[in-house]
Amino acid sequence: MPCPCGLGQPYPDCCGRWHAGADAPTAEALMRSRFAAFARGLPAYLLRTWHPSTRPADLDLTDGPRFTRLEVVSAERGTMFDTVGTVRFRAHYG
Repeated sequence: MPCPCGLGQPYPDCCGRWHAGADAPTAEALMRSRFAAFARGLPAYLLRTWHPSTRPADLDLTDGPRFTRLEVVSAERGTMFDTVGTVRFRAHYG
């Protein structure tokens, strides 16, 4: 099954690695993995990767939108050698 993040790779070889516990190496990989977690209904991963200053105590995805497609518009910095990065994206849902 292809990963919902849009890279066209099989899920286990793509965002499945990050969902299983490995750290995403770049800001874009983290953002794609979070989109895939929303699409696959993985609240524990979302909470684990949410900044503590804005993280909710609980996250229920059962009545949320169905995320269908991700477009990465741009990514600045956020490599494995950076401490910050910016990813601009469009998340499509229905």
